[in-house]
Amino acid sequence: MFVWDKEDLNQEQEDAILNSESILLIACPGSGKTRTLTYKIAYELSRLESSKEFVIAITYTNNAADEIKHRIELLGVNTEQLWIGTIHSFCLEWILKPYHLYSDRLKNGFRIINSYESEEILTELCKPYKSQRITYWDCGLLAKTDDIYLTCLDSSKHKNLKSIISEYFQILEKNNQIDFEQILFFSFKLLESNPIISKILCKLFPFILIDEYQDTKEIQYNIIASILKANKGESKTLIVGDPNQSIYDSLGGYPMSKEELEKLIGFNLQQNSLSKNYRSSKKIIEYFEYFKTFENEISSEGTNKDYPSKITFNPTILVENIIDEISKLILFNINEEKILPNEICIVAPQWVHLAGITRQLMIKMPDYSFDGPGMAPFSRDIENFWYKLSRIVLTEPSPYMYIRRLRWSSELINDLDLAGVDVTELTSKRLLKICNSIKVDETDGLTHLELFFNEASRLLSINRINYPTLTEHYDSFFNSSRKRIEKLVKEGNEFIGNIESFRKVFKQREGITVSTVHGVKGEEYDTMIGFAILDGYIPYFSDGNGDENSRKMLYVLASRARKNLHILSEKGRAVHNYHAPEGKTPTPHLVEYEYEYDVLE
Repeated sequence: MFVWDKEDLNQEQEDAILNSESILLIACPGSGKTRTLTYKIAYELSRLESSKEFVIAITYTNNAADEIKHRIELLGVNTEQLWIGTIHSFCLEWILKPYHLYSDRLKNGFRIINSYESEEILTELCKPYKSQRITYWDCGLLAKTDDIYLTCLDSSKHKNLKSIISEYFQILEKNNQIDFEQILFFSFKLLESNPIISKILCKLFPFILIDEYQDTKEIQYNIIASILKANKGESKTLIVGDPNQSIYDSLGGYPMSKEELEKLIGFNLQQNSLSKNYRSSKKIIEYFEYFKTFENEISSEGTNKDYPSKITFNPTILVENIIDEISKLILFNINEEKILPNEICIVAPQWVHLAGITRQLMIKMPDYSFDGPGMAPFSRDIENFWYKLSRIVLTEPSPYMYIRRLRWSSELINDLDLAGVDVTELTSKRLLKICNSIKVDETDGLTHLELFFNEASRLLSINRINYPTLTEHYDSFFNSSRKRIEKLVKEGNEFIGNIESFRKVFKQREGITVSTVHGVKGEEYDTMIGFAILDGYIPYFSDGNGDENSRKMLYVLASRARKNLHILSEKGRAVHNYHAPEGKTPTPHLVEYEYEYDVLE
């Protein structure tokens, strides 16, 4: 049985871990949620009674899955009977791959179309509708239990969009391809039409964890519920998240209520909470609590509890002076507050606001580096074999990274096996040793990877031309990466194609982070600087649930901060003249909030 030292966990965390029933766990920001999930998974792994059983953990992102699994491995726990990943990966691994023969659409085989290929097809299909101002960005889709729906809010475009999407799906079917929303849709349909699948899976999964439940889609709830319900409450679940951080409403994510969840899964849930915030100062917590949409208790318990936080709001700065203002705030935090650059994060509501700002900050502050996930210079298709290999190429061998890189090697061997390569003599350690032995003297990122991949293939005696999957993944990786680099260069990131920019993708953050509010969800920094916090962006001008979603976005933005928070609602920013010819105004909730902000000297 997995055990821990008493000081490792607080009472709330321990209660959630030791409880043998199914739980809905409401976790406030900074409450040690990841630690709780890590220990809970380790505990449930130690309770498995059969080598044929698995603990399943569904995370919102692949990065979250990788981090949790790494932490469990560092605890010295055997993870052979742990499966952890996103709902899409879960559906592929446990439903579509083993049971696709039961689907008329999938029975002849299938492959997942990546985002680059999908964008190429849809962009081409949209060209005849250019006069109707229909573009690829209007072609968003959302899978539900009965069909796949358009997400475009402009209903006047729907008739033409339906024709485009119909043709898109015909092309996919002809090529035996499916996209990400179809992964969910066909998985649910398989479970719905073949109840035996759920009955088989529920016996394999005595425990299922669902992280970030507030961002879960209706069809995702139904997929997991179908499996849990089949075991009539014998399979236990931990459903964890924070309804106040449900900021993926536009993508179909929402926090299902306890009563709705119980009705769906067919058994009762205990509701527990993690209410102790170990991240932020008491002042920061009191500030962001104003934006709560779901009532829960939050108390300040960490080492920053009594930190004299600076919370500022500037609604008067002109947009043409925004670089100077952000620079001033950065220097104030570094020089006066003694905060490290890599503990500072600059965010905006959308990526469109960030590209130009980042470039200008790099010129304005040449002594500091800026990086962020949105500036990744190559395609991050987690299912792509060559992307997986790039993780090993671009990370340095070190004791800290050894376990993680060894796991990545194991995943690569599994992919090679599925592609038809003979891997009987290949071990994770041998593959890692081969990769570590390859030296490439090339500064261009894509050329560097191409040379490395070719040498690795030679040393492994693999001719990718003989393996269609590897060839397909190779072409997709490089084509989509070249397109991404071209786009980033046009936006002013002229050095993005350098190998050092590539290496930053998998490094621990070193410089000042630049991201969107959505992009930093789950992260934390000493200082948060938010700009373009304006009506029309927060909430978005066409958001049908703008009031509530605006509060949630502000809650997430503010709750990332440990020590200081700076909010800018600059004057004169207008993307569409027809929408805001005089420039946008501050987000209404900021105007209504009668808070006594700090004034910096």
